[in-house]
Amino acid sequence: MNWGKGIIIFMASFMAFILWMVFTLMSKNTDLESEDYYKKEIEYNKEMKALSNANNAKEKVIIKDNKDYFVLQFPADQEIDSISVHLFRPNNEKEDKSFVELGTKTMMIQKSKLQKGIYMMNIQYKIGSETYLQKEEVKI
Repeated sequence: MNWGKGIIIFMASFMAFILWMVFTLMSKNTDLESEDYYKKEIEYNKEMKALSNANNAKEKVIIKDNKDYFVLQFPADQEIDSISVHLFRPNNEKEDKSFVELGTKTMMIQKSKLQKGIYMMNIQYKIGSETYLQKEEVKI
């Protein structure tokens, strides 16, 4: 085999690889993180205040991961008005889940109701007039 045939074979295989990559990447689902992105951007200052409140709190929400459940333990010395937990999958919005509880210190989320993969967990709770937001990444 001479150099010309080798170069042609290399170029053809390289082009086939590029075409394979294009078709593979184009077939992947790329949902937006949220449909109302611009509306959420306006609420950014409130979110940053809630994150700051959670980071500066004496006690943070503790997430315990056992075989069947995520157990969320909230600060025992505070009177929590409402809790909202939103689990969202960055790659598939159809698998997002939301949970709401009122006046509790412990919350359990059953793993069997969730698909396997990585979720972003947003834990939002209210103590008095202050809102707290804690963000965690969890894997099932």
